[in-house]
Amino acid sequence: MARLKKLTAIVLTIAVVLGVFTFSSGALESQEEWIQNNWETISESTGYLTMTPGADNSKMNFSWQSSFKNWKAEILVGKSEDLSDAQSLKVRSIFNIFLFEITHEATVSDLEEDTTYYYKYYADKEWSEVYSFTTGSSDSTKVLFVTDAQLGRYRKGETDEENLQHDTYGWYNTLELATNTESKIDFIIAGGDQVQDSYSEAQYSLFESVPQLRNLPVAALVGNHEFYTTNYSSHFNNPNRNTPVLLRDAAGNGYYFVYNDILFIMLDSNFMLPSTHRAIIRAACKKYPDTKWRVVAMHHSPYDVNASDDFMNNLARNTIAPYLDKYDIDLCLGGHDHLYSRSYIVKDNEVTDDVANDNVYTNPDGTLYITGNSSSGCNYNGIDEDEVNPQCDVYSQLRVPSYSVLDVSGDTLSVTTRETENNTVIDTVSIVKN
Repeated sequence: MARLKKLTAIVLTIAVVLGVFTFSSGALESQEEWIQNNWETISESTGYLTMTPGADNSKMNFSWQSSFKNWKAEILVGKSEDLSDAQSLKVRSIFNIFLFEITHEATVSDLEEDTTYYYKYYADKEWSEVYSFTTGSSDSTKVLFVTDAQLGRYRKGETDEENLQHDTYGWYNTLELATNTESKIDFIIAGGDQVQDSYSEAQYSLFESVPQLRNLPVAALVGNHEFYTTNYSSHFNNPNRNTPVLLRDAAGNGYYFVYNDILFIMLDSNFMLPSTHRAIIRAACKKYPDTKWRVVAMHHSPYDVNASDDFMNNLARNTIAPYLDKYDIDLCLGGHDHLYSRSYIVKDNEVTDDVANDNVYTNPDGTLYITGNSSSGCNYNGIDEDEVNPQCDVYSQLRVPSYSVLDVSGDTLSVTTRETENNTVIDTVSIVKN
């Protein structure tokens, strides 16, 4: 309790000081102005192309939709802005019977590092604008972690449209602020519950409509609001998603990819069959056995501040966390609880003897768990200070959206988390392996 109060007091004091000045580092106009200037166009959209990381740095995956009446699709990718040198990628088209639309998928390979590529795609009898993405450097990796945008969450006293406007504005503001604050982000991890209703194509279109997703790939998790339909899998062309498992959700399967010297394993924690998670983690570690870092992400958080009070978080603790111990996972990212928390180093359900000096762990023997707050401000959950988990070190609920940035370079993996009202740092932690 004392740690929470101290953390909150420091953040609020800094926020008050910064509030004397006009904060404008990439932040949007007010919600009312933004709605007036953008809502009609955005809300009438029928969908956007989404990029996802490829199996490794040399690949990029694409996914987009069209009407079931229009099967023809094409995508061009090249280094020239006029696409004069573009290659036409092979497109796989799948009928989504749930929504009576066509999902188109493609992958570009042999990408060079530190290089800007341009692309445009064809759907519903017209070409898109020309967009671009820039590949990362092998020297370092920077990842934006956001979670629980949950566009369209019900709030008492608001209409459905007002709920969507509020959440979409918050989602836009967080992505705008984060990408203006942090240069050279390589990709985004979205921690699940991108939308409130898995069956809603309109909500997915609003999630995808942020301009940053035309330039940055997003590795999205399956949240508890998405697992029960096939709509998630029609929007995210995830790499290595076909690991043989006994059972999986309607939304699909866990997946994994490698980026520089980091193995990222993305699990669907809505399905708590231990053999499913064991199979995916084992397949990932077998395919990429020599990476320096191993990061797992899943929607439910085994060791957040009040995880013992949540049925699904408890299940994750008992069915998934043991495999994080077995396969030497360094960091686990989660969401679901709409609050921020960070654990001590945990192994075998216990806090280890590892001690952080100035928030830096050196060669720890266990896993660090971080839970992200809502990135849109759709809602916030309280913290039961009388039932704080003994594995939890830092926790905070400032009732504003937040985002985290993973920065990996050489022997150090660091995570810095900021709130979006004044862009103040909430927490920072690092792991050093040498």
